[in-house]
Amino acid sequence: MIARTDLTVNAAALASVGERAGYSRGLATHHFGSKGALMQRLVETVTHQFRDAMFDRSGSDPLGELLALIDIYFTVLSNPLAVNRARLVLWAEAVTNPSEEIRPSMVAADREFREEIEKRLQPAVTGGRLPGSVDPHGLATVIIAMLRGVALQALIDDHVDLAAARSEIEQLVTARLTQEKLQ
Repeated sequence: MIARTDLTVNAAALASVGERAGYSRGLATHHFGSKGALMQRLVETVTHQFRDAMFDRSGSDPLGELLALIDIYFTVLSNPLAVNRARLVLWAEAVTNPSEEIRPSMVAADREFREEIEKRLQPAVTGGRLPGSVDPHGLATVIIAMLRGVALQALIDDHVDLAAARSEIEQLVTARLTQEKLQ
Protein backbone atom coordinates (compact mmCIF):
# COMPACT_ATOMS: atom_id res chain seq x y z
CA MET A 1 0.00 0.00 0.00
CA ILE A 2 2.82 2.39 0.82
CA ALA A 3 4.28 1.84 -2.64
CA ARG A 4 1.12 3.16 -4.26
CA THR A 5 1.54 6.64 -5.64
CA ASP A 6 -2.02 7.77 -4.86
CA LEU A 7 -1.60 7.71 -1.10
CA THR A 8 0.93 9.44 1.08
CA VAL A 9 2.47 7.79 4.09
CA ASN A 10 1.07 10.48 6.37
CA ALA A 11 -2.44 9.78 5.06
CA ALA A 12 -2.18 6.02 5.56
CA ALA A 13 -3.79 4.69 8.72
CA LEU A 14 -2.12 1.63 10.19
CA ALA A 15 -5.44 -0.24 10.16
CA SER A 16 -5.76 0.52 6.44
CA VAL A 17 -2.25 -0.78 5.80
CA GLY A 18 -3.17 -4.09 7.44
CA GLU A 19 -6.48 -4.27 5.64
CA ARG A 20 -4.99 -3.58 2.19
CA ALA A 21 -2.31 -6.17 2.86
CA GLY A 22 -5.08 -8.71 3.33
CA TYR A 23 -5.03 -8.90 7.11
CA SER A 24 -7.47 -7.84 9.77
CA ARG A 25 -7.57 -4.13 10.56
CA GLY A 26 -5.96 -4.71 13.94
CA LEU A 27 -3.15 -7.09 12.99
CA ALA A 28 -0.72 -4.40 11.79
CA THR A 29 -1.40 -2.37 14.92
CA HIS A 30 -0.93 -5.45 17.10
CA HIS A 31 2.31 -6.45 15.38
CA PHE A 32 3.95 -3.03 14.97
CA GLY A 33 2.19 -0.85 17.53
CA SER A 34 2.36 2.31 15.45
CA LYS A 35 2.69 3.48 11.89
CA GLY A 36 6.12 4.86 12.76
CA ALA A 37 7.27 1.44 13.96
CA LEU A 38 6.02 -0.14 10.72
CA MET A 39 7.89 2.45 8.64
CA GLN A 40 11.01 1.97 10.76
CA ARG A 41 10.88 -1.79 10.19
CA LEU A 42 10.43 -1.34 6.45
CA VAL A 43 13.41 1.02 6.22
CA GLU A 44 15.58 -1.26 8.35
CA THR A 45 14.65 -4.36 6.37
CA VAL A 46 15.41 -2.88 2.95
CA THR A 47 18.55 -1.13 4.18
CA HIS A 48 19.95 -4.29 5.74
CA GLN A 49 19.09 -6.45 2.73
CA PHE A 50 20.84 -4.05 0.40
CA ARG A 51 23.83 -3.58 2.70
CA ASP A 52 24.25 -7.34 3.10
CA ALA A 53 24.06 -7.90 -0.66
CA MET A 54 26.49 -5.11 -1.44
CA PHE A 55 28.99 -5.05 1.33
CA ASP A 56 29.44 -8.79 1.69
CA ARG A 57 31.35 -8.46 -1.59
CA SER A 58 33.93 -6.10 -0.16
CA GLY A 59 37.45 -6.37 -1.45
CA SER A 60 40.50 -4.24 -2.03
CA ASP A 61 39.38 -2.64 -5.30
CA PRO A 62 37.20 0.41 -4.53
CA LEU A 63 36.28 0.95 -8.19
CA GLY A 64 35.21 -2.68 -8.47
CA GLU A 65 33.17 -2.33 -5.30
CA LEU A 66 31.42 0.79 -6.58
CA LEU A 67 30.67 -0.88 -9.90
CA ALA A 68 29.25 -3.85 -7.95
CA LEU A 69 27.11 -1.42 -5.94
CA ILE A 70 25.79 0.10 -9.18
CA ASP A 71 25.12 -3.39 -10.53
CA ILE A 72 23.13 -4.43 -7.47
CA TYR A 73 21.19 -1.18 -7.40
CA PHE A 74 20.18 -1.42 -11.05
CA THR A 75 19.40 -5.14 -10.75
CA VAL A 76 16.93 -4.35 -7.96
CA LEU A 77 15.64 -1.29 -9.81
CA SER A 78 14.98 -3.21 -13.01
CA ASN A 79 12.40 -5.37 -11.24
CA PRO A 80 11.70 -3.77 -7.86
CA LEU A 81 9.69 -5.57 -5.23
CA ALA A 82 6.90 -3.70 -3.49
CA VAL A 83 9.16 -3.23 -0.47
CA ASN A 84 11.80 -1.54 -2.64
CA ARG A 85 9.23 0.81 -4.17
CA ALA A 86 7.90 1.53 -0.70
CA ARG A 87 11.40 2.46 0.48
CA LEU A 88 11.69 5.01 -2.35
CA VAL A 89 8.25 6.41 -1.56
CA LEU A 90 9.24 6.75 2.10
CA TRP A 91 12.43 8.56 1.11
CA ALA A 92 10.46 11.00 -1.06
CA GLU A 93 7.91 11.40 1.74
CA ALA A 94 10.69 12.24 4.19
CA VAL A 95 11.74 15.06 1.87
CA THR A 96 8.32 16.45 1.00
CA ASN A 97 6.46 15.86 4.27
CA PRO A 98 9.06 15.42 6.98
CA SER A 99 7.54 13.71 9.97
CA GLU A 100 9.21 12.43 13.08
CA GLU A 101 7.79 8.99 12.26
CA ILE A 102 9.75 8.64 9.02
CA ARG A 103 12.48 11.23 8.59
CA PRO A 104 14.88 10.04 11.34
CA SER A 105 14.87 6.50 9.95
CA MET A 106 15.55 7.73 6.44
CA VAL A 107 18.35 10.05 7.57
CA ALA A 108 19.98 7.23 9.54
CA ALA A 109 19.72 4.81 6.60
CA ASP A 110 21.19 7.35 4.18
CA ARG A 111 24.06 8.13 6.55
CA GLU A 112 24.80 4.43 6.93
CA PHE A 113 24.83 3.97 3.14
CA ARG A 114 27.16 6.96 2.67
CA GLU A 115 29.48 5.82 5.45
CA GLU A 116 29.78 2.33 3.95
CA ILE A 117 30.88 3.85 0.64
CA GLU A 118 33.22 6.30 2.37
CA LYS A 119 34.85 3.47 4.36
CA ARG A 120 35.82 1.83 1.10
CA LEU A 121 37.09 5.01 -0.56
CA GLN A 122 39.07 6.65 2.24
CA PRO A 123 41.82 4.01 2.61
CA ALA A 124 42.30 3.92 -1.16
CA VAL A 125 42.65 7.71 -1.32
CA THR A 126 44.98 7.79 1.68
CA GLY A 127 47.00 4.87 0.28
CA GLY A 128 47.39 6.51 -3.14
CA ARG A 129 45.34 3.91 -5.02
CA LEU A 130 42.78 6.58 -5.92
CA PRO A 131 43.38 10.22 -6.90
CA GLY A 132 44.12 12.43 -3.92
CA SER A 133 41.51 14.91 -5.11
CA VAL A 134 38.68 12.42 -4.41
CA ASP A 135 36.62 13.50 -1.41
CA PRO A 136 35.14 10.21 -0.10
CA HIS A 137 32.19 11.87 1.62
CA GLY A 138 31.42 14.09 -1.36
CA LEU A 139 31.73 11.25 -3.87
CA ALA A 140 29.57 8.92 -1.75
CA THR A 141 26.92 11.65 -1.58
CA VAL A 142 26.99 12.15 -5.35
CA ILE A 143 26.86 8.43 -6.13
CA ILE A 144 23.82 7.95 -3.90
CA ALA A 145 22.20 11.04 -5.42
CA MET A 146 22.64 9.66 -8.93
CA LEU A 147 21.31 6.23 -8.00
CA ARG A 148 18.38 7.60 -6.01
CA GLY A 149 17.55 10.14 -8.69
CA VAL A 150 17.36 7.50 -11.39
CA ALA A 151 15.31 5.26 -9.09
CA LEU A 152 12.78 7.99 -8.35
CA GLN A 153 12.49 8.86 -12.05
CA ALA A 154 11.97 5.19 -12.92
CA LEU A 155 9.31 4.90 -10.22
CA ILE A 156 7.15 7.55 -11.88
CA ASP A 157 8.14 7.23 -15.55
CA ASP A 158 8.42 3.88 -17.30
CA HIS A 159 10.26 5.54 -20.20
CA VAL A 160 13.44 5.96 -18.16
CA ASP A 161 16.19 4.01 -19.92
CA LEU A 162 17.78 2.16 -17.02
CA ALA A 163 20.51 0.60 -19.17
CA ALA A 164 21.61 4.00 -20.47
CA ALA A 165 21.49 5.57 -17.01
CA ARG A 166 23.49 2.70 -15.55
CA SER A 167 26.12 2.99 -18.28
CA GLU A 168 26.47 6.74 -17.71
CA ILE A 169 26.83 6.35 -13.95
CA GLU A 170 29.43 3.60 -14.39
CA GLN A 171 31.39 5.77 -16.84
CA LEU A 172 31.22 8.83 -14.57
CA VAL A 173 32.42 6.89 -11.52
CA THR A 174 35.17 5.15 -13.50
CA ALA A 175 36.37 8.44 -15.00
CA ARG A 176 36.41 10.14 -11.59
CA LEU A 177 38.42 7.39 -9.94
CA THR A 178 40.91 7.01 -12.79
CA GLN A 179 41.20 10.62 -13.99
CA GLU A 180 44.57 11.46 -12.50
CA LYS A 181 47.82 9.63 -12.84
CA LEU A 182 48.53 7.96 -9.57
CA GLN A 183 51.88 8.91 -8.12
